[in-house]
Amino acid sequence: MKKTTLSILGLFINYLSYSQNQKILVEYQAQKGHITNTETLVALNESAIYVTDSLLIENNQNAKIIEEDEYNNKITISQKTIKLDATKYYLENSENIIFFTQNYQGNAVVVKDSLPNYSWDISSKEIKKIGDFLCKKATTVFRGSEIIAWYAEDLNIPFGPWKFKGLPGLILELYNINDTTKHIWKAKKIKFPYTQDTDFEKNDLLPIISFEQVIIDMENEIKEQMMRMQSRVPQGVSVSNTKLNRTGLEKEFEWEK
Repeated sequence: MKKTTLSILGLFINYLSYSQNQKILVEYQAQKGHITNTETLVALNESAIYVTDSLLIENNQNAKIIEEDEYNNKITISQKTIKLDATKYYLENSENIIFFTQNYQGNAVVVKDSLPNYSWDISSKEIKKIGDFLCKKATTVFRGSEIIAWYAEDLNIPFGPWKFKGLPGLILELYNINDTTKHIWKAKKIKFPYTQDTDFEKNDLLPIISFEQVIIDMENEIKEQMMRMQSRVPQGVSVSNTKLNRTGLEKEFEWEK
């Protein structure tokens, strides 16, 4: 049987030794604030690809976004619509570099992100059962966010959800703490062995840009939009500068230090 749940796979693992020469697929339920979707990891040995859905905003004359400023004035920001698009992340366990696909200024590109060193603390004696797997606790700080991960040593796969990797077992659950916006990943389904063809190499035909440049350009655009909104405030009314707050897991970056 190729398609198994965590519980069923846990029963099979007692009889079948995991082979690193076989691919494995893991589906995670990802909750980011009020948004929940399914994200997928496919791993083989020291390579992995991770697929997630990201929200894209595009111009559309049939849709209007109306917001209110702090004085309850209704302002039509733009005419936009939102659609889903798949983003693919390409990871190697031995490298602190990740590549992922993204639409950037209307074009498909490959973004190169130089990840910080993962300083996982695996000294905790805490354990808990996820499905049929006994998982150990690990903690780290990732770009300003405190992270807790639960990993299964029975599955000797050094990957997990999104950009997280480097533990001595597959991450079955991961979440942040001490943040107002919660990010939670939970493994819901495992296929082992996974036999479909998988390309672990990024598209070399697409241009490569740095993640730093993407962040700088994106935040400059947001700041310009905020300034345009402030310019519409009635004359004689002073408005304090609005600080741009990062609400995701990545609150600070290496190039800012």
